Amino acid sequence: MRNHKSPTTKMGVLHKEAKSSPPTVEETTEKYGLEVGLAQSLKEKDGESAKSLLKKYGIAYLATSIPLALVSFTICYFLVDNGVDVAALLSKVGIESSGAADKAGTFAIAYAAHKAASPIRFPPTVILTPVVAKLIGKEPEDEAEL
Repeated sequence: MRNHKSPTTKMGVLHKEAKSSPPTVEETTEKYGLEVGLAQSLKEKDGESAKSLLKKYGIAYLATSIPLALVSFTICYFLVDNGVDVAALLSKVGIESSGAADKAGTFAIAYAAHKAASPIRFPPTVILTPVVAKLIGKEPEDEAEL
């Protein structure tokens, strides 16, 4: 009788227990919806970077991130132009901005707020890039090929 554990065999073939990896943000979004995918992307510490998304999806990443950036800047500009204290608004979601905004013009304040809000924009970009890639027929590049 053996004292150590060995892989189980059936008819001379080794059977390994399948190790399942956790689903990706894209898989979670497709299965459970945008809100759950967004929540997962916020939890992941080793999530994708803008550089890795650009390498993997190319034009699909740009077709996702640029419109989101334009919408973000437009919203920030509209808020600043209408007297909303954007610094206070950002501090409510944990993003601090410098006090130098008091002396800058509307465009500069809006741009600073837009840049400060990039942590808010990135998770939707991560989630939507594969969707855009699928819509335009762009297959993601394997990281091993890069």
